[in-house]
Amino acid sequence: MACGAELGVGRFCLNCGHPIGAPAPVVQAPPPAPEPVAEPVAQPVSEPRAQPVAEDPPATVPVQAADPTPVPPAGTALLTEPEVAPEVAPEPESVRPPGASDWDPSVDLLPYEEVDETEVDDPVPGRAWIAWVVGAVALVGLVLVLLRVFATDDDALATGPDETSSSEAAPTGAADDGADDGATAAPEAPRGVGKRLELAEGASFEVPGTAPPTTDLDGNLVAYEASQMGDGNPATTWRIAGDATGQQVVVTLAEPGVVNRVGLVNGYAKQVAGVDWYPNNRRILAVTWRFDDGTEVEQTFAEREAMQLLKVPPVETSSVTITVTAVTPPGGGSLGRDYTAISEVSLIGRRAG
Repeated sequence: MACGAELGVGRFCLNCGHPIGAPAPVVQAPPPAPEPVAEPVAQPVSEPRAQPVAEDPPATVPVQAADPTPVPPAGTALLTEPEVAPEVAPEPESVRPPGASDWDPSVDLLPYEEVDETEVDDPVPGRAWIAWVVGAVALVGLVLVLLRVFATDDDALATGPDETSSSEAAPTGAADDGADDGATAAPEAPRGVGKRLELAEGASFEVPGTAPPTTDLDGNLVAYEASQMGDGNPATTWRIAGDATGQQVVVTLAEPGVVNRVGLVNGYAKQVAGVDWYPNNRRILAVTWRFDDGTEVEQTFAEREAMQLLKVPPVETSSVTITVTAVTPPGGGSLGRDYTAISEVSLIGRRAG
């Protein structure tokens, strides 16, 4: 080798990296710079000088026998050239230091796979999270809307067929539909005609019995007829001896009417000479009202000597049955009486149309 190191196994010298078998690099000395040309002066013509000839580089010895290198012939020669105009000297080639080689690892070494440069991820802008939040909210809203739409569709599927069948059947079977509607639809509540009236006035009362007349503290004879339940005077009464629980009073109206309120004065509401006969007789605590169509309404009462009304669904009837379901014990003291009494009955409504 040119470096003089001992060869080993491989394609390159372990010391200088020169390929084994390649000719040793030749270090050429740079050509001498031309001498500057002096201004012509009047001098005697001198004899032309002989230019020195550069010495030939020493012959290189082949590294291996299998790779002979031609050796230029030795010897020197002196050439005389005529004097010519100076030429621009070429730029000197890059001179490598002695012992350096022309080996280029990027060309001579086996190629390696290219490795992409690792790129640093672009930093997330400071407000990029806002877009993510807005997107998430929009997605949740879309899910809620879809769920609501699906629920609405389910309701429509549950109710739609019945409504559709009814609307489609109307044109083809009007007579049948009319009959079905009359059978299934709830009847319209009766309204009655005219002004609102006290229908108990002028009605007749059928009772299970009547207590005999008595003389009051002033010596006047007092009767307890059933008709006095509809005379509009709470000081008059109908009464029956003992506990009237289970007894019935039937009220027959003068003409059919539509009743929407019922009520009683649930005892003997007469007061004379400082005596209150209401607590001295039994008081009715509960009754049942029954009308011609079978409708029944329960009513309870407070121990208060005034008309106690109950609003009921409008019902057309010509008679009302009152069944006593609960009463108080008889009055106490020397003025106490064992009678059940009703001072007034009220049936408010209008005449039937």
